[in-house]
Amino acid sequence: MKAQRLICLFAVALLSLALVGVAVTGQQVLKLAVGDLENVDPMDLGGRNPDVSVASLVCDNLVFLGKDDFLPKPELAVSWEAVDDYTWVFHLREGVMFQDGNAVFPEGQAREVTADDVVYSIGRAKEVAVYLVLSEIESATALDRYTVEIKTAQPAPFLLDVHHLASVMIIPHEAVEILGDDLKISPIGSGPFEIQEFVPGERAVLTRNEDYWLTPNLDEVQFIVIPDPAAAIIALEAGEVDIVTYGPADEGPRLLDLGFSVSGRGGSYRGVGFNVTTPPFDDYRVRRAISLALDVDSIWKAVIPEDFGERAYGQVPPWVPMGYDSEGLMDLDGYDQAAALDLFAQAGWSDSDGDGWLDKDGEKLSFEMKCFGGAQVRVFTIIATVLQQLGIDATVLQQDVGVWVDDLLAGNTGMFFDFSYAGTTGLYSMFHGSLITQSNTHFYDNPTVNALLDEANMTVNYAARSTLWKAAQRLIVKDQAIIPLYFEVVTTYVAPYVKDFVSEWGTLELVSSENNVYIDK
Repeated sequence: MKAQRLICLFAVALLSLALVGVAVTGQQVLKLAVGDLENVDPMDLGGRNPDVSVASLVCDNLVFLGKDDFLPKPELAVSWEAVDDYTWVFHLREGVMFQDGNAVFPEGQAREVTADDVVYSIGRAKEVAVYLVLSEIESATALDRYTVEIKTAQPAPFLLDVHHLASVMIIPHEAVEILGDDLKISPIGSGPFEIQEFVPGERAVLTRNEDYWLTPNLDEVQFIVIPDPAAAIIALEAGEVDIVTYGPADEGPRLLDLGFSVSGRGGSYRGVGFNVTTPPFDDYRVRRAISLALDVDSIWKAVIPEDFGERAYGQVPPWVPMGYDSEGLMDLDGYDQAAALDLFAQAGWSDSDGDGWLDKDGEKLSFEMKCFGGAQVRVFTIIATVLQQLGIDATVLQQDVGVWVDDLLAGNTGMFFDFSYAGTTGLYSMFHGSLITQSNTHFYDNPTVNALLDEANMTVNYAARSTLWKAAQRLIVKDQAIIPLYFEVVTTYVAPYVKDFVSEWGTLELVSSENNVYIDK
């Protein structure tokens, strides 16, 4: 432990040296530690939270999701109405300007955001933003300079939800035409902050947009890449950063005692995921055997502190009432290691040579379990130990977040740490067959599940939609595409002098009609 902490302290020392080169202007400077930064093209974010956070400060959306009720609130759109089940009309805020003083709009030559920009952005998002679910949008039309009509192919109850229209960032077509690939490092929008510097894998520096329609309290926002969660916590305690956007849950009680706060709205699903097309996990019996081998309650409680997690029986969490079904899924859970070994044997895996390892056709049952840094490393280490005791050569491979994501999307996985933002449509994103290689990293494709989710996506009635969601979730768990472990409350750690901070939910809102972050030292 001492050696690990020395390594972390050395990382913080290097971070301090790196910060010397980061321009700091004004007194209201907010520094956030993030796990990685890759690309901040507002349409090509891949769902990576740190990239989304940066881009969402540069760009406005039509709406943002409220800090308490998660309902859509006015941003670029001041109001909207559903004319019928297939038609929505949005009325835009007048006088909102794109940022100037850049390669697209020279200083003093800003252009107003209009309905045409919204139509253009929706169209580009449908083509490029694979992490968004926009297939329900059939057309977007500018009725006049400040009015947009959106038609859907079927009723769209989730249209203004996270990862749907609420997450489409509005950009000018000139930025795409003039900047090309440079949009990945220098996006232009109408948001409260302007990008000054973006270095993939290192940092992003944003400064206040003096022409924003609200007045930001912060002069500057810095996103600083610290891949190691332990090093990020040390940096927070040392005052090198003000916020750790994703920190280990097991640090929570100690940090609370030190005066730091935990900012969270909901949290994330945590589990074991399988790529159901990769041997030996393409055999249901193997997946089920691994599930039966694990005492899930003992495993997650050994790592996650009380009040920072809850046992999961499916993917849909308690803060998403539609589809949450803990009691209805408990009968699919089980812990029976003898039954697990029987299932392995039925699948052809047994200790045929008496060396203590399960084998089949002369090959030892051996695999890596991929995850990224955090409490999940300890959870997976426990799981690996349990499986090794049963004769399975399971090891943990800790990866950088970006590498982990790339492997999941490419299908370069077998058994992996399963994570989702667990929002309203997370079940669809993670398990619908049409989203394989996009957000369905399980490569799971069950026609019945697809049909249930498709029907739910067209069902406006909440109770009926929840029933469909629960039915789909039950099949997914029964098929053992996942082993649900726990729901972890969001572990964003905030210094006591940071005021009015609201954790990201789809987008990061540092300046909105509900909050305006400031530093009070």
